[in-house]
Amino acid sequence: MYETAMKIIGDMPLNEREPLLELLSSDVSPSEFSAAVLNLEQLIDLSKYRREIAEALIEATGICDAVPEVYEDFRPVVYDGAFFILTGISQARLLRIINAQFLTGMGASPGERLIALVRDIPMLYKLGQIMARNPHIDEQFRHWLTLLEGGLIHIDISTIRAIIEQEIGAELHSRTVVLSDSVISEASVASVVSFTLQEAEAVNKHLCAGVFKVIKPDVPGFLDEDMKLLDALAEFYTKNRGSYALGDFKFTDTFKDVKYALSKEADLRNEQRNMRLAGEFYRHNRRIIIPQPQPFSTKKVTAMQFIDGKKITEMDTDQKQCAVELFNAIVTDCLFADAVDSLFHGDPHAGNILIVKDARMGFRIALVDWSQAGTLTKTARASVLKLASGIITNNHSIILDAVNTLSEGGIGGGAALSAVIDELSKPAPGTTGGIMTNIMTGIMNRALNLLDRLVLRGVKFPADLLLFRKAVFTLNGVLLSLDPEFDQDSCLINYMFRLLAEEMPQRWFNVFFPYADSPFNYRSLMSNAELFTLGVMLMTTRLRPVF
Repeated sequence: MYETAMKIIGDMPLNEREPLLELLSSDVSPSEFSAAVLNLEQLIDLSKYRREIAEALIEATGICDAVPEVYEDFRPVVYDGAFFILTGISQARLLRIINAQFLTGMGASPGERLIALVRDIPMLYKLGQIMARNPHIDEQFRHWLTLLEGGLIHIDISTIRAIIEQEIGAELHSRTVVLSDSVISEASVASVVSFTLQEAEAVNKHLCAGVFKVIKPDVPGFLDEDMKLLDALAEFYTKNRGSYALGDFKFTDTFKDVKYALSKEADLRNEQRNMRLAGEFYRHNRRIIIPQPQPFSTKKVTAMQFIDGKKITEMDTDQKQCAVELFNAIVTDCLFADAVDSLFHGDPHAGNILIVKDARMGFRIALVDWSQAGTLTKTARASVLKLASGIITNNHSIILDAVNTLSEGGIGGGAALSAVIDELSKPAPGTTGGIMTNIMTGIMNRALNLLDRLVLRGVKFPADLLLFRKAVFTLNGVLLSLDPEFDQDSCLINYMFRLLAEEMPQRWFNVFFPYADSPFNYRSLMSNAELFTLGVMLMTTRLRPVF
């Protein structure tokens, strides 16, 4: 990379070369050097050297080598994507990236250089995080990617202090807020710093611990550019699909996920609202902790309580019990909620789930980072359960009815949808069940996986339903890391049996009043008629799912 830099400098016009050589030969501190490099934007033009710079950065960071051999088909995709981005970003950001590479030092490893690269490109940072949550990727590759989940801190605490002071300076002084001396966590969009809050009116001067989540100062500008680049990159990949051995990999859908995640993370007002809703949703579940925002939060800063816990994968308590409690909190509590619209955490990866020791209960689970959350209506939840029952009993008409209720169209009338479901239910070559039988375990996973397949065939579903599907798939990796033998079906059925037992008096009463026997009158979302039909089907059919 240094050889490329010298070659480019030597090729520059004299008026551009002189300030660079003067800077390189000066004896200044790293921070002064950084500021001087960024100020060169108006003095030099790197447009002629974009190709050489991009190639040098890709080689120096070893970005293609980070992809293990098992995924070697992705290496051309990674190279072309990195090249597309590095030749497409603004010159100001390219100078930042070049500066970050020089600051890593001559002896920096490719991994260190790669981390220095992605922290100034939020879309690559977020893409790496999303890939890290896939339980099917190579373990060594995932280990590297999980560094992004833990937060790679490089922003200076003084920068964060200045933003907090600007946003809520009056509150800081009136409430005697004392900030910590360092950033405790950093992600693609925001940084987190802890504080203590000493209420002046408290007789005992009680200290309350909390954290500030702060949008990094350069992120808004970066995100605007990244969103446009992601659209252009998806179009580039689609046009050049024949150059890659990736089958029907959906570039556009993947990049939509990245764009959605980035936009939500940058909207702190939305996250503050979600935390309040989650606090209300879980108010009766003593096992779950939801951090609550302080009233002096703003659109750039969220002040919230500090959760003193460990990342869930580092817990030293009963992991099997923890898996059950976590599945119930994220999945079954949402499916069987009393509320008309039930809330769910949209991104339950391990970094967003903390374990807090509790003297009475043993442990509690804290769900943090509510930048992504969604709601499911009773109708949607009832239809998801109906879809699952149709898959259990191999009943095409039940599956079709459930999908019709859930979908928002997209491929024509019911006949077209029926044809697609028929096609998906046919056994793949060399198998005895539908094409999804051996892909996912757990009836809920199979039901959501069917929705996934239908999306690829052009069926449209509500955005929150698709987010729930992704949340469950993300949660799967966490559950299996806690308990490799975790049985989601058993957990779901046990939960339903408890509900059915509670509902039995009402169900007996409704036997004599069939008009009151609506699935929406029960938390289990299944009427007496539906339960009877399901029971008969289970007794008269072979229990081998179509999907």
